Amino acid sequence: MTTNEKTPSADINMESVKEEIKRCFGSTSDLASVMIRIFGEEGVLSYLTSMTNTAFMMDNVIKPLIIAGNSLDTPSKDQWLDRIREQYLVGLSTETTNDLGNFTMLVMKGYACLYIAGMTEILMIDVKELEMRAVAEPTTQSVAIGPKDGFTESADTNISLIRRRIQNQKLRFEKYELGEKTKTAVYLSYLEDQVETGVLNQIREQLRHSKMDRLFDSSSLESLFRQKELSLFPTVYNSERPDTICEGLLEERIAIIVNGSPFVLMVPSFFKDYFRSPEDAYQRLSFGVFNRCLRYLTFLISLCLPAVYVSITSYHQELIPTMLLTSIAAQRQGIPFPAVLEILVLEITFEILREAGTRMPRIIGQSISIAGALVLGQAAVLAGFVSNISIIVVSLSIISGFVSPVYSFGARICLLRYGFIVLGSVLGLFGVFLGSAFLLIHLSRIEAFGIAYLTSSLTNLERKRE
Repeated sequence: MTTNEKTPSADINMESVKEEIKRCFGSTSDLASVMIRIFGEEGVLSYLTSMTNTAFMMDNVIKPLIIAGNSLDTPSKDQWLDRIREQYLVGLSTETTNDLGNFTMLVMKGYACLYIAGMTEILMIDVKELEMRAVAEPTTQSVAIGPKDGFTESADTNISLIRRRIQNQKLRFEKYELGEKTKTAVYLSYLEDQVETGVLNQIREQLRHSKMDRLFDSSSLESLFRQKELSLFPTVYNSERPDTICEGLLEERIAIIVNGSPFVLMVPSFFKDYFRSPEDAYQRLSFGVFNRCLRYLTFLISLCLPAVYVSITSYHQELIPTMLLTSIAAQRQGIPFPAVLEILVLEITFEILREAGTRMPRIIGQSISIAGALVLGQAAVLAGFVSNISIIVVSLSIISGFVSPVYSFGARICLLRYGFIVLGSVLGLFGVFLGSAFLLIHLSRIEAFGIAYLTSSLTNLERKRE
């Protein structure tokens, strides 16, 4: 139970309270105003039915207030609110305000306002009880071994999932409100005395000075913390898995929870974060290391395989074994397009199928994408538009791009892949090596909140704590 002491914005009386409610909410259908007589005085209880449960309001608020109104023991006026809170609204979180411009904002957040004629304060009762999605297995980050609970759209639920795993007295949650129109709750989580102070202060300043008009999902905050606008590599990690975020908190990272979003952000994030999974620690060390090395290998395959294929078939046929070269030449016989155009058309076709499978209703999306890939691929080969080897190369590169545990990271690789294909078609293998060199230089220049993007661990850095 907390009490807000504020300078009143205007004289508080029954008429002013009713007028403020009418001015803010008008004739909205989900506003309920109940007239109640308490301690011999007229009172009004107003709340939004869409933000609470009717049975809960009746059993825990309205009935106790009616009992208070029928009580023969009438305290002095300055003890009314204390008596109501201590005897009739036991167990409910309450606060008082004398600011007419403040209590309507609390009503929109799920509070009920109670005003009794003659009082100088309004009693705000926390009655929000919303239907939320139950904790379930993450949908974008599949779990083979390990906990199968995932974050939900409720910030309170997400905070509890973190608290259950890190029962540490130094775990902190700071609350902010972002969005001029939406007033979305955002929580900053970190371990006190075990966090990079400079990074924490940067994030605090960015949240305080944010001029966002609306905020519905945590992905909208990624642009706020992005370090390089033109870089395709993310410096903000997002996850549905509580164990991933908790591991980051123990590594001196900072988690950002947005109410209404099942994805929790983690900053700063580094290149290596997108190739590791909590499951690596749940298995034998050798198997976990092998899986991580496999992810790095598939990243290189996804990025360079189509470009290497185009460059070798166009400029460096001598590098291909004779038997394989004969097979490729036989498959490409009668193909009207050069290798680079063939690969680009297939890449775009597969991206269209992937996007269609994602956007279609779930019951038919998967079947359509699989059938489309098989039917279109087979028909294209029979029609002589593309060769079998090109389909194999493109399919392997696209599948390899999604081996990364983070879906958004794999989706961004395709844009880099197009650049490598163009370089390979113009300059051959030299173009692929040139593109790789520029990519390494770019990665070495990226910084996540002043820390090198290619660093191995935040805890191993020698830095001064502010």
